[in-house]
Amino acid sequence: MAKKKIDYVDLLLSKLDKTQLADFIRKECANNGHLQERFLALGAGTLYKPDPNTYASRVEDLIEDYCGRSGYIVYRDTFAFNRSVSRILDEADEAVEKGQWEVAVAVLTGIASVSEDILNSGDDSAGELGAIVSDCFEKWHEICTDESVPKDIKDEIFELALSRFNNRDLKGWDWWWDWMEMAIDLADTSEKQSRVIKSLDSIKPNGDDWSSRYTVNTAQKYKLDMMSRCGNEEDQIKFMYDNVSNSDFRKRLIQIAWDKADYNEVIRLTQDGVNQDAEYAGLVSDWYKWQYRVYREIGDKDNELKLARHFFFKGGRWGEKEYSMESMYSVIKSIIPQNEWSKYVEILISEAKNKRDTCRLLHIYIEEKMWHEYMDYLRNNPSIYNIDDSPKEVKKLFKDEIIKLYASAVRSFFQKASDRKSYRDGVDLLRNLIKYGGKKEAELIIAEQKSRIPRRPALIDELSKF
Repeated sequence: MAKKKIDYVDLLLSKLDKTQLADFIRKECANNGHLQERFLALGAGTLYKPDPNTYASRVEDLIEDYCGRSGYIVYRDTFAFNRSVSRILDEADEAVEKGQWEVAVAVLTGIASVSEDILNSGDDSAGELGAIVSDCFEKWHEICTDESVPKDIKDEIFELALSRFNNRDLKGWDWWWDWMEMAIDLADTSEKQSRVIKSLDSIKPNGDDWSSRYTVNTAQKYKLDMMSRCGNEEDQIKFMYDNVSNSDFRKRLIQIAWDKADYNEVIRLTQDGVNQDAEYAGLVSDWYKWQYRVYREIGDKDNELKLARHFFFKGGRWGEKEYSMESMYSVIKSIIPQNEWSKYVEILISEAKNKRDTCRLLHIYIEEKMWHEYMDYLRNNPSIYNIDDSPKEVKKLFKDEIIKLYASAVRSFFQKASDRKSYRDGVDLLRNLIKYGGKKEAELIIAEQKSRIPRRPALIDELSKF
């Protein structure tokens, strides 16, 4: 097997003496700034204090190299750029393994200082640029939670993190909040904790848009996190009540009230939420779900019915079976007295029609076995999809009419078909027509299509296969 070049490197290193190596390294470092910086990094933390600017400059040089004449890292080069910067990040891992904490901090500080330049340097459609910044902060968090890191190093990181947060470094990206997470993790004294809280209190509303609300709410959540580490539960609950407009706080307070069986407080908090968050449908739905739980728990059938009807027409989130259309219909039916049910069904049908909610309307028809009403709907909406999706009872009870409607829909489909794929789809529809019992109708359609003028060879070919 042919030797790899690295094997020859190892062989040569075993033959050269120290003077030869020193002369070669000295000469190459004089002519290559990148190599010089990487070589000097070997002495960082032992011969001299490492400088974060060294690592920042190395990244900036890489940005310049990969940008080339265009001044922009194109999509196809972002992966290679990521690999090149990651090799610098790897030096932080090597330093951690050796216990060279100053070196690790210098590497991460340098790269973090040019994070915005990295993010803005090129096309990040593949996420390679953002991944560099994420990897950098992941290593920061590992150091912050590593119990073997000396206290003076953690103190240094705390000062750096809080300073970067206060200076709005990476504000506009979620990485800005990573600085705060680091500061909270390292706030091991009351003085540090007070400084963290002061920084969070400095975040004030700046407008009434979603971004401003998100920033303030996030700051409040981090403050609560800090309070949970240094305060008491009463102070935390008071803080949440003072800022109950924060939906996360409202949810936590609702859960606390629910656990205490304080259902009046649950209703009060949720109703206030409905009024406050009227423009946010998802939150309003969350507050109604809590109300529904309370009314079921205390046996308030009138309000349970009201909300069950709300969820029947509005539905819950995807995958929430409890609040699905099917579940809510069953709840409604269980609450309404049997002798009043037929009248109530008419009310639901009327509302579904007024809302033009076909899904709910057909669900009612199916649940109540209203096959004649379902067939009336098909007569007015005789699409292929609607017929295929109709219950088997309707197809059986109105077989002849179903065949007629389906054949008409298939004819319309062929009139609009214009390529081989659509012709193939049309053949599949003919097969369905035959399954419904419309063999004669299918044969007639085939004959009609083969005789169309001008002739369509692809259509004839597909029909012939059929």
